[in-house]
Amino acid sequence: MDELNIEIGGVIENTFDYSLPPKELDKQLSERMSKVKSGEVKPTHELSMLGYALDFIDFAQQTVNIEMNFDEENLADLCEILGAIKESFAQEPPTNEILASYVKAVTGFFGVMIIKNLGGNWVETSVGISVTVNGTTAFISNRIAGIFSGNGEDENVLTEIYDQLRKQSGTTNA
Repeated sequence: MDELNIEIGGVIENTFDYSLPPKELDKQLSERMSKVKSGEVKPTHELSMLGYALDFIDFAQQTVNIEMNFDEENLADLCEILGAIKESFAQEPPTNEILASYVKAVTGFFGVMIIKNLGGNWVETSVGISVTVNGTTAFISNRIAGIFSGNGEDENVLTEIYDQLRKQSGTTNA
């Protein structure tokens, strides 16, 4: 039965101001990564996830010409992009490495969107990095992997997750 237990680790305190535009976050991430390379600061999951999120923004701009940011208004665009990726993967299945890179990028983007708009933090779990909002942990990378794997998970599940977390957060953003 131990395989059914999910261990939730400590919440990762946010060290970036996610209200900033992506270009400013990218600049701050680059500065922080320079400090990691010089040994001044340690690498963190937050750094990785923000990097993946910014990679997804570049991907969306370059491949489908959609300018993404971390505002709620981009949730519909995110679902549309995921639907297109899912169709592409159904026609030509990706390697495990390519699938993992897409899951990380989308998880990073969606996670930053949640943190920016609903509050919350990254949290380490026994099944990977997740997002927690007011005590509710969302295992978004697992759901995103489910969308891409063709197991019947619909890309619009992200809207459902977001809406549930919004209720949990107590925010009334539309």
